[in-house]
Amino acid sequence: MKHLIIFPFFYLMEIALGALRIAGDVLAPKPKLQPVMLRVPVDLKTDMQRLLLANLISMTPGTLSVGEEKNGSILLVHSLYGGADPEQEIQHIKSKYETVVARLPI
Repeated sequence: MKHLIIFPFFYLMEIALGALRIAGDVLAPKPKLQPVMLRVPVDLKTDMQRLLLANLISMTPGTLSVGEEKNGSILLVHSLYGGADPEQEIQHIKSKYETVVARLPI
């Protein structure tokens, strides 16, 4: 139950941080964009959890869920900033988003 209470605050913070990062790049003389397509392994149990994860990624500035492979076990994600270290970006998605979604009672 506490995850349902904490989740909106967590996600609003992620949206704010993503928006600030993109705004900074828009205003910067030399943007730090390093776009990349990621194949994120997903360990969620239900279709609803996978759908929520994909939507959260897409609604966060700087990332976009573009598809899935292997019946939802791999999520295809476009990231504006993951090119320097794709593995770190994948771990960020898994630790920040997937972990939270897995705890929600859906």
